[in-house]
Amino acid sequence: MHKTNRTLRQLFNLLAVGVIAFTCLTLSSCGGSSPTAPAVRPGSWEQIANFSGVGRSGAASFVIDNKAYVGGGFSSDGIRLNDWWQFDPAKNGWVKKTDFPGVARSAAVAFTIGNKGYVGTGLGTTSNRLKDFWEFDPAGNGGAGIWKRVKDFGDPNTETGRFGCVAFAVTNRGFVAAGFGGSALNDLWEYVPATDTWTQRTGISFKRVNAFAFTIGNFAYVLGGSNNAQNIRNVEQYDPTTDSWTQKLALNQRDENGNKIDQPSSRDLAVTFTIDGAGYVVGGSFVNSPSPLADVWQYNPTTDRWVQHYALNNQLGGVARDAAVGFGIGNFGYITTGRNGSFRLDDTIKFNPIGTPPL
Repeated sequence: MHKTNRTLRQLFNLLAVGVIAFTCLTLSSCGGSSPTAPAVRPGSWEQIANFSGVGRSGAASFVIDNKAYVGGGFSSDGIRLNDWWQFDPAKNGWVKKTDFPGVARSAAVAFTIGNKGYVGTGLGTTSNRLKDFWEFDPAGNGGAGIWKRVKDFGDPNTETGRFGCVAFAVTNRGFVAAGFGGSALNDLWEYVPATDTWTQRTGISFKRVNAFAFTIGNFAYVLGGSNNAQNIRNVEQYDPTTDSWTQKLALNQRDENGNKIDQPSSRDLAVTFTIDGAGYVVGGSFVNSPSPLADVWQYNPTTDRWVQHYALNNQLGGVARDAAVGFGIGNFGYITTGRNGSFRLDDTIKFNPIGTPPL
């Protein structure tokens, strides 16, 4: 009898192990807990009102009073554009504004100072490099906005025009840096509206074309871009108070001790925005690859580290792209236009950093 009970217990234990193994296998195959299951990334994307102009890449944008202004760029028909549009997130809609009166262009830059937007440089209708700059007052012309030409960008004696620059506004001051003006550049200039002048500041360390930037607090961060047929990995922080640059963690997938970490790879033509004290980088492309990216990364300036968010390329939130425009308004980020291969896009996508991705 004792031997029989022991045999029954052994048989029961074997059956229990089998049930547990089968249950684990079933859960794993049905998307349950598994040691190889991918980590859930934060954030979610939502398609909202389409951009009302034609699809385009290389547009410019700025934000005034929680409304975004987007215009210019390069259409699918190979035409450079000069139309301008306002997006109001409270109304989820686009309204046509006064056309840009300068040469139609793509690859221009823009920034905001006070309640005015500024746009300049870029490639003109014959792919000529431009150096003119313009001020936009959204209150002028009965609310349709009015444009005024201001001082041409840079040194009047040496500037020959450029495109692929990077621009940012920090502490209510506007800056333009780098770009291509016959060769890659790394100079930095500040526009002063009170005197309608450009003043040269301390240049960024590395020459860059098609770089991108975001501002957090009293600092600007410039990253990405390319030179010498390779993407630039260095991330540089600019302090306008001291007119100085500080090197931050480079985009090489390694920390200061050589340990592998998660962070975005360096790239061209990414889109950026800032929400709640964090900078975001979305999409872009590599200098030697025609395929655009769809990954999304959040930068924490306190820790100098990155967190990957839910990718742009999904069934609810658009497609991979480069040469788009982005802006942060309130607690949300927005991306519109851009390029995917030969397609110029006209969608608008809203990013919620604490949203839940669809299953």
